Amino acid sequence: MRRTSPGEIPTDKRAAAERRQSTARILIASVIVIAVLYLSKPVVVPVALAILFAFLLTPIVGVLERTFLRRGGAITLALGLTITTLGFGGWWIYQQFNAVALELTQTVATGHIEQKLRWLGKSSGGTIDVFERTLLRVAEAREKKEQADLKVRVIPERKTLGERYEEVAPTIEGVAASFLIIVLVFFLLRDRQQLRDKFLRLAGRAHVTVTTQAIGETSQRISRYLLTIAAVNVSFGILIGLGLWLLQVPHAALWGVLAGLLRFIPYIGAVLSAAFPTFLALAVFPNWVPALAVLGLFLFSDQLIGGFIEPIVVGHRVGVSPVALLIAAIFWGWMWGPVGLLLATPITVCLTVAGEFIPALRMFSIMFGSEDPLEGYLSFYNRLLLRDRSGAIAIADRQADSSAMEEMFTELFIPTLTFAQEEIERKRISQANDHFIKDVIRELIIRFGDRNAGIPDPERHIVAVSVAGERLSLGTLMLTQLLRSEGYSVDYFTDLPEPELVSFISEVKPEAVFISCSNADHLDQGFNLLGLVSSSFPDLTVVAGGSGFSRDRGKTLGAGATYVPSTLAEAKEDFLTRRKSVKKKGTRSITFSGTRFRVPPTA
Repeated sequence: MRRTSPGEIPTDKRAAAERRQSTARILIASVIVIAVLYLSKPVVVPVALAILFAFLLTPIVGVLERTFLRRGGAITLALGLTITTLGFGGWWIYQQFNAVALELTQTVATGHIEQKLRWLGKSSGGTIDVFERTLLRVAEAREKKEQADLKVRVIPERKTLGERYEEVAPTIEGVAASFLIIVLVFFLLRDRQQLRDKFLRLAGRAHVTVTTQAIGETSQRISRYLLTIAAVNVSFGILIGLGLWLLQVPHAALWGVLAGLLRFIPYIGAVLSAAFPTFLALAVFPNWVPALAVLGLFLFSDQLIGGFIEPIVVGHRVGVSPVALLIAAIFWGWMWGPVGLLLATPITVCLTVAGEFIPALRMFSIMFGSEDPLEGYLSFYNRLLLRDRSGAIAIADRQADSSAMEEMFTELFIPTLTFAQEEIERKRISQANDHFIKDVIRELIIRFGDRNAGIPDPERHIVAVSVAGERLSLGTLMLTQLLRSEGYSVDYFTDLPEPELVSFISEVKPEAVFISCSNADHLDQGFNLLGLVSSSFPDLTVVAGGSGFSRDRGKTLGAGATYVPSTLAEAKEDFLTRRKSVKKKGTRSITFSGTRFRVPPTA
């Protein structure tokens, strides 16, 4: 054993210190990145929007540039159609909202809203009355102020150049940002291959493959997401528009378009889109039924699209968990406002894909990914360690639905038992935990064995027995359950006296006897049982299973065992191969996993 010199830091302590330093560096870097993104919002947001539109238009440009338009014409046409559509759509929505405002001023005089507020005031014990009186006082105060203003001559105040610029600055900044986005989208589309090559050059020759895969996977996932979510939101808008038209709500087309657009904002967009038509239905119709029907339409449509269709289509395509999308929407909405809500999912997808290819960003792929962060057997082991029997059984049932029983044994149960044994040796879990894990796995082995058992063949019979004071080892139990699926009938015995066991074997004449011993303290009893069975029935195949026997294979074979299994798959295949082999009189040999054993001649 290597000793640590006086000035040398132990390996464990050094590794712990390195982990702490790495965590501190990640935390400091995260704080710096968040601060930079927050402070550089005027610059970063237009660039992020341009990249988003570039991803959206890349498939369209890719199709158009194969025609006579080539790349320049394709980009110009795609950008022109996009700008025209957005401009015309914005103008149409503005005109529709003006019509809605005019209609609301005309319908308020009908008193429908006032009647509903009075009814709510009677039902709510005065809360709505207080709200209504507050609105009336505000309206009266505003009316008096307007009447007083009519008697005063207002002389416009001279404003400085700076004050005038402050009034028009938001408009100028909006136009400049829009122009910057358009120009940047054009160059991103035109030079997209060169930009990719520059990223590859920055990554270096050693990382060319990883970087190429990361860029390709990111672009494909984001493009699929944008196209899929656009189709889903268009379907949502069409469903809302048709429903409102059937309910005779004014401007149904406007509310359908608005519902589809607002739904690009995760989780809150559908709620915001439902507020406008519901309020309009309250103002226009004399009773509550249309407004409640409008609200029910939005709830039904959102549950249909968001609860059933979107998780299957969008969630599968993006590869990001719903919880990660919700957290991302909250974070980026806080950082960048409504634009952040729109960009939340694409940014999250980029981080998730980057984490799959870049080790330093792996935490993002684990935290944001939709796949199980633990390997199958580790997740199963985790549930067992928490004594979550139902959760562990659910994982095993899912595994059984997608794989054969043998695969489940070798890929789920055996790795779990091996890992649990390693943790026992490291003294990280207690014996009580180990017993619970083995008891649940034993229960599952028997359950799946009963579920997959074939039709018993009277000529295919085996006996499984454990030494006194033990139960059958889990390995022996799994092997016999696999043989049951092949049509074998099995008799299981524990603590059966030796004379009764010999009598039973003489009566049923099984094809093989499986003897199990897992505890090293019971090895002498196990060796005696092996010797008794092999000497009483020289032609009988005796399979010795369990960790006790496997620790000393030579002594176990010398005690009378025909075969000591090493792996579950090999044991099953060798046993079935041996049965299919032609039996010859006289001395014969049997091969198990490359080991040949001589069996005495039949008496």
